[in-house]
Amino acid sequence: MATKVVRVSEDAIEITSRYAKDISEGIRMMQKLIEEKSTPQIDMKALEKMIRHCISEEFENLQRGY
Repeated sequence: MATKVVRVSEDAIEITSRYAKDISEGIRMMQKLIEEKSTPQIDMKALEKMIRHCISEEFENLQRGY
C-alpha cells in the first residue's frame, strides 16, 4: 500500500487515537462509522403501519364507490 507524508495537527492525532492505535486505522474507522450513520435506518414497524393505513383507506374508498 502506498503511503504519503502529511502534516496532521496534534489534536487530530489525539482524536484518531480514540478510534484506533494508528492514524490510518483511525481514519478508516471514522469513515466506516460515518457511512453507517449515513445509511438511512428503516423503521419496519412504522413502514408496516403506514402501508396498512394506506390499504385500509383505499378499501374504504372502494366501498364508498369513489
